[in-house]
Amino acid sequence: MRSYVGSMIEGAPGYKGLVLDKETMRICANLYGRTELAEHNVVHVENLEKPDGRAHNELKAVCFLRPTKENIALLKKELRAPRYQSYNLHFTNLLSSVSTVFLQDLAEADAAKESVLEVQENYADFMVPDPFHFVVPVPRNDLLFAVRQPGAAPSAAEYELIDRCVQGLSAVFLALRRRPVIRYQRGSELVAKLAESLHRLTYKQEAAVFDFGASRSAPPVVLLLDRRDDPVTPLLTQWSYQAMVHELIGIHDNTVKLTSGKVAEQFRDVVFDPRQDDFLRRHQYRTYGEVGASVKSMVEQFQSASTKHSRVESLEDMRRFVLEHSDFQKLQGNVSKHVNLMTQLSETVSGRNLMDVSSAEQELANPAASLTSAASFEELQQILRGTKTQDADRVRLAMLYALRFESDTPRVRQMLDYLATAGVREREPRLYAAVEAVLRYGGASRRAGDLYGSRNLLSKARNVFKGLQGVDNVYTQHTPLLTETVAALASDRLDPLAYPYMASTGDEVATLTANAKRAPPREVIVFVLGGTTYEEAKAVAEMNDRANAAANAGPGVPAGASPSGGQLPTPRVVLGGTGILNSQMFLSALTSGLNIPQSAQGAGVTSSGSGGSFERSSLM
Repeated sequence: MRSYVGSMIEGAPGYKGLVLDKETMRICANLYGRTELAEHNVVHVENLEKPDGRAHNELKAVCFLRPTKENIALLKKELRAPRYQSYNLHFTNLLSSVSTVFLQDLAEADAAKESVLEVQENYADFMVPDPFHFVVPVPRNDLLFAVRQPGAAPSAAEYELIDRCVQGLSAVFLALRRRPVIRYQRGSELVAKLAESLHRLTYKQEAAVFDFGASRSAPPVVLLLDRRDDPVTPLLTQWSYQAMVHELIGIHDNTVKLTSGKVAEQFRDVVFDPRQDDFLRRHQYRTYGEVGASVKSMVEQFQSASTKHSRVESLEDMRRFVLEHSDFQKLQGNVSKHVNLMTQLSETVSGRNLMDVSSAEQELANPAASLTSAASFEELQQILRGTKTQDADRVRLAMLYALRFESDTPRVRQMLDYLATAGVREREPRLYAAVEAVLRYGGASRRAGDLYGSRNLLSKARNVFKGLQGVDNVYTQHTPLLTETVAALASDRLDPLAYPYMASTGDEVATLTANAKRAPPREVIVFVLGGTTYEEAKAVAEMNDRANAAANAGPGVPAGASPSGGQLPTPRVVLGGTGILNSQMFLSALTSGLNIPQSAQGAGVTSSGSGGSFERSSLM
């Protein structure tokens, strides 16, 4: 991804202007900061939709745009009255996937001045927050959470969302040079429509473009899922660093906005990108306690460096200070950033009673825990009554309870009555409505996966084994359903009725099924309509670590398997979705279509916004 944009910029020698649209602005913002762009002689950045109107005859324009009708129209207008010395046009996807006449239209607009030097397709129609984690940004992610009537045709807005997902996924395939076999979650009309559209594009309409030749290994698989298959993971309090920051503060295009009164105003806007922060890269998946200990060590290291820099008594001291000054400043900025982040996290954890809340969440989410609805209800009441417990946390606990004990309707009703008596329905009507909304959205009848491992004896046995193994940390015992789903896919245990193949004929399905039995996939792309979580991204990173360790162990060891052969093979996995959720965003999406007034306090559940800024950098 980064190499695409880098080669695009380097392809135009001399000083240049970067012309973007609102989506490529966000994509580039996740890759390069203004300082880094300046190092590549990019001295001007502008939005094609809002040009500054000035002539830039001294600059060459590098245009990085999505191939949409709106952008082509704006580009034609620009080329008829060019403001730049020349134009290098780069599109994020196949031009032919939108219209076969776009190139002709551009050529006619450029005929008078002939200022276009090149037109290229650079497959970067998605965002990459982490090396194995991508996002296809959609205009209305909340529409994917609407409860639809079985068999109902998608609305025009839903078709637009599906089209955007097809464009993003096809760009991922082209960037990776893969045409994967398509499997999808049955029971989700939108996922089925996405599978059909993706198959039509890659295997029929543009079959030659996506044909990368025969491979001796098993073909990769793209597994299309609906977020409703696992509504538990987005509801949980997180305790690994990256996931915790997103859950309790919010990460938006690799930036964080701190609000703690203990943090000075000038330090509240934080770049949170593991690709340009060594400490974050080493600790993004570490637990809260581990990060706290490491931050303490970093502070002590900084104090030692500060003492050394305070002693400038000779010319040699001055020379050393000048040589080390930039590294010292970088260390100072990093120390300040992570101390401030941990300060706000600590305030939130203690202020919201999150230790007790999270312990209860983990019990409710753990398939290996032997729970009863009556005993769990009694235990939850103590936390729900807590003066520090916030209404959002009460509702999250109630939702987890309702999902776990959905079949015990009287107990679920009793939990709703308890919340109403506690004043939640009056103070936060949208939050209160989320408890029943989550059952309509992701209840047992709406899910394809075995969320609580109770549908067959093998799943029950695995849960018993997990329970006997114990966990290192009571707050991180939960494992996302995604982990088991990918493991089942890699070992040919994934139910073909619940997760069928997308193919043109029954014979093709039979062939794909037989091939998977002979050679399970070693590469998997998982795409979640509705959005992923950072907990799932962490699980994917751990799968890839195991696959890489096995690959480095020597020949004869399957990717992801242990050299002793005791572990099931683990494929290399890329995770994608239509957003990255935290519990606030999940609750907001669940209730967005309900006709319910805002809370009495005027706040309700709000969805975290996101925007682009070139004051940040990085990517692969």
